[in-house]
Amino acid sequence: MVITAISYWEVILMPKLLPVVTLTGSYKGFLVGHGNICIEVGSLEWFKYLETHKSFSVEVNGKRFTLCKKVSINGFTYWNLKGWDGSVNHHIYVGKSDQVTVDKLIDVANAMVTKCKISGSYQNDISCTKP
Repeated sequence: MVITAISYWEVILMPKLLPVVTLTGSYKGFLVGHGNICIEVGSLEWFKYLETHKSFSVEVNGKRFTLCKKVSINGFTYWNLKGWDGSVNHHIYVGKSDQVTVDKLIDVANAMVTKCKISGSYQNDISCTKP
């Protein structure tokens, strides 16, 4: 999705920036985004966020992947991880909202790193503490 901003001089196209869950760094295990969003993955606030939003990003090794909420043919909602390796779109089923946890995000991020052949795999040393 692209957001269009109009200035006095020109029309500027800006990409929509999604909140991101980082799996490394000082905010690892937290969803961080615009408007000072900082939500711990796995908290009650996290599951409320998943109910009301359609997408967010996960960052591992400097590469971002997008999680999108989908509706199955049977009518239940689930999350799907998308990744692009330069030639192919890859998709990995994550699960229903109650299954989107830190451990699950680590697993699917590692799987996407492998699918997209990105050098370096994320190690399972995540902790959920605010800096």
